[in-house]
Amino acid sequence: MSEFLIKLAISMTVLFLLYKLFLEKEKMHRFNRFYLLFSLLFSLCLPFITIPVYVSIPTIPIENPVTVSNIVMSPQIPYSLGPDVVLQPKTNYIPYIIWSIYSIVTLLLIIRFAINITRFYRLKKRNQNIPYKGVTLVLIDNNILPHTFLNTVYVNKEEYENQAIEPELYSHELTHVKQRHTLDILFIELLKTILWFNPLLYFYKKAIQLNHEFLADENVIYKNDIISYQQLLLNRSQQRAPIAILASNLNFPITKKRFVMMTKTTPKIKTLALKVASVLTVAGIVYFLSTENVAYAGTQQNKTLTATDSVSPNSRRDEYFKGVRIIIQDSVRNVFINSPYEKLTLKQKQLYLATVPKKKDNPDGVSEEDYKFSLEQKDSYFYIDNIKISREEFLKHKREEFASTGFKMFGETKAGEEMSMTFMLYYYTYPYYNKHIKHLNDHYPEETCQITISKKPVPDSFKIIKSGSEIGKSDKEVIDMRQETTISAATYNFEEDNAKTAHTRDAAFPGGNEAFDAYISKNLDLDSIIKDNEAFIGYTINTDGSVTHVKLYGDNDEKLNDDIKKVFEASPKWIPQQKDGKPITVNRVFTYRKTK
Repeated sequence: MSEFLIKLAISMTVLFLLYKLFLEKEKMHRFNRFYLLFSLLFSLCLPFITIPVYVSIPTIPIENPVTVSNIVMSPQIPYSLGPDVVLQPKTNYIPYIIWSIYSIVTLLLIIRFAINITRFYRLKKRNQNIPYKGVTLVLIDNNILPHTFLNTVYVNKEEYENQAIEPELYSHELTHVKQRHTLDILFIELLKTILWFNPLLYFYKKAIQLNHEFLADENVIYKNDIISYQQLLLNRSQQRAPIAILASNLNFPITKKRFVMMTKTTPKIKTLALKVASVLTVAGIVYFLSTENVAYAGTQQNKTLTATDSVSPNSRRDEYFKGVRIIIQDSVRNVFINSPYEKLTLKQKQLYLATVPKKKDNPDGVSEEDYKFSLEQKDSYFYIDNIKISREEFLKHKREEFASTGFKMFGETKAGEEMSMTFMLYYYTYPYYNKHIKHLNDHYPEETCQITISKKPVPDSFKIIKSGSEIGKSDKEVIDMRQETTISAATYNFEEDNAKTAHTRDAAFPGGNEAFDAYISKNLDLDSIIKDNEAFIGYTINTDGSVTHVKLYGDNDEKLNDDIKKVFEASPKWIPQQKDGKPITVNRVFTYRKTK
C-alpha cells in the first residue's frame, strides 16, 4: 500500500507541475483536457505496471575455491529441549483505528456524493422541463446562474420567460453538455471520495473545471464578439452561483486567466513541442518508477580477462558471511571456534568456509529440454511465481517468459508395482525472479553458521545449537551445558549407546508438553509481561522432579524474574530424566514466541 501511494503521489505531482508551469498557459484546451484526465488514470495504474528491461551480462569465470571434506553445515534451530509455547500476541489496535477512520470518512463522502447527484434529479422532477436544441432546460424559481449537469441546463424561470438570458449563455452551457464535461467532474469527485486524503485531487479538479470554461469560452467567442462577451461575464459575475459541486456553470471563475485566454494564440510549433514534452515526461516516469532491470547470461565476447575482471573468492566469502557468528566443532583437529566471521584467520576461512554459493543475479532462462520434460510428466502440478495454475493455463505461456525453473517430487510404491512419481513444477518469470529470488544468495540467511566435522556421524540432537550470547550465557557456560547434554563426536560409541537406550529417557511433564503449556498459560500472562517477540526461560529439573534455578535470560527486571520463578518452581513435579537407569539433573530452556 505504501509503495502504491508513493508512486501515485510522485506521478500526480510531476504531471500536474508540468501542466501548471507550461500547458495551462497555452491555448490548447482539448489536449489539456485529455492530459489532465490521462494524468489521473495513468497515476492510478502506474503502481501496478512493471516493465522488465533485459540486460545482457557476460558470464565471467570464477577461480575454483578450496574444498574441504567431512564438513556438515547444520541449519539454525532453536536451543531448547523443553516445550515451545506460542501464545497469541497482544492485539495492535492502531491499524484497526486507522482503517475505521478511513472507512467512516469514505462512507460519509460517498453519501454526500450520492446526495449531490440526487439533488439534480429532484430539481428536474419538481420543476418545469423545456426541450431546447437537444437538451432539457429546467426552470428554477431561485435567482441562479445557468449551470449544467449531464444533458440538463438549469436556468432561472423568470429570466427564461422574460427572454432575459443572452444567447451567449445558452451557447456556453450547450458546450458543457455536448462535450460531456459533467463526466469529468463526476470522475474526479468519485476519486475524491476514495482518495480523500490526497490533496492533489483538489488541485486537479480546479484545473479541470477551469479548462472546461476555457473550452466553453472558446466556442462562444468563435461566433461572437470577444469584448461584448467579456462584458456579459462581468455583468453576470454578481449573480448567485449554484450550490451543487458537480455542476458546470458560467461563473467558475471570473478571473483574469479566462479573459487573457480569450485573446491568446499559441503557435503550432510550440503546441507540438509541449505535446512531445508531455509524452517524454510520461515515458520518464515509467522508466524511473516502473522499469526493472533483469539480468540474463549473454554470450561471452572473445577477449582476454585481466586480474580485475574476475571476482575474488575471498571477497565474495567476506560479503556472504559478513556479520555472521561462526561456530565450529572439529573433533578431527580438536578445534572449537565460537567467533564472529571477521575474527577468523584467512586460513580458517579457507578451510572451514571454502564453498560459497554463487549470487542468483544471472538467470539462465529455461532450456528446451527442461520445458519439454515438464510437459511430458503426467499428473503434474504447475506453479508460476509460486501460484498454482492448471496445465492449460501454463501452456498459454512461452518458454522464453521464464527466468528459472525447479521441481519437487513425491511418490509411492504399491505392492507388485513400480514407484509412481508426481512432480510439482515451479516456473519463475523474470520480474518475479528479479524481485524475490535474485538476492537469496547475497548473504548467509541466518545469524549463526554452525559447522560440525567428525570422524563418525553425530546425531542432530548432539550438535551445538546456539552461542552463549543468544541464550544469555557465557561461552564457558555453553561449553559446560554442551558437556552435560552432548556426547563427544570423537569417542561416540553407537553400539554402547544403543545398549543403554532401554535405560535412558528424557524428562517428562505429567500429561505431556501440552499439559505443561496449559499450566504456564494459565498461571503466567507472558503475552503482556514480556515485551520482546521472543524470550528464553532457563530452568533445572532435579532428580526428584522439582524445578529450580529459574531465570529469564536477557531481562534485568528482578520482579519479573521473581514472578516467573514462583510459577515454574510451583509446577507439579516432573518425571526426572534418566541415564543408564539412574535419574539425573538436566537443564532446560523454555522458549516463548509471540505469533506475528
